[in-house]
Amino acid sequence: MTSFKRKQFWIDSPLQLHILGYVLVLVTVSLSLLSYSVMHGITEAAAAEARMFFFSLDWVRNAIRAPMILASCLSILASGVATLLWSHRFAGPLRVLSAAMGRLRQGDLSTPVRIRKTDTHQELIAEFAQMQEDLRELIKKDRHKAHEAVKKLEHILKASSHPPKDLEHLIDELKTIGGGFQL
Repeated sequence: MTSFKRKQFWIDSPLQLHILGYVLVLVTVSLSLLSYSVMHGITEAAAAEARMFFFSLDWVRNAIRAPMILASCLSILASGVATLLWSHRFAGPLRVLSAAMGRLRQGDLSTPVRIRKTDTHQELIAEFAQMQEDLRELIKKDRHKAHEAVKKLEHILKASSHPPKDLEHLIDELKTIGGGFQL
């Protein structure tokens, strides 16, 4: 059995570093917020109970419960918003590409594929757009060749006193070449 493991760790290093940066910033902010909240909660509780030398576990749990819940909720909310925004930049171009492939499958080459400059998958979208343009040019050339062949066959049909029976049918078929595409 052949292994298809990737040999490279950094496949798209700018994208991977960008995602890694977002995750590290979120984790750092979350831990900082959590640490600050716990220390602030303990400091406030200790000020209220300054006469106590040792604190019970229940007192510590009660002192840090609210700051922990607040810090956790804020961290989850910030992570969710950041993930939603980043996934939009990541998944959006794939949806655009999927729609373009659907149009291409139906023969529609008239709509160019465009995404924002800040979206991911720039190279993939550029390659697809170039392929679409190349296909459009090939079809235009084939249509032109078929049109020229039709002109020649119509000239032969008019000039000939005994044209072949299937020549008109052939002319009609040549007129339809490339007609299924919208350029």
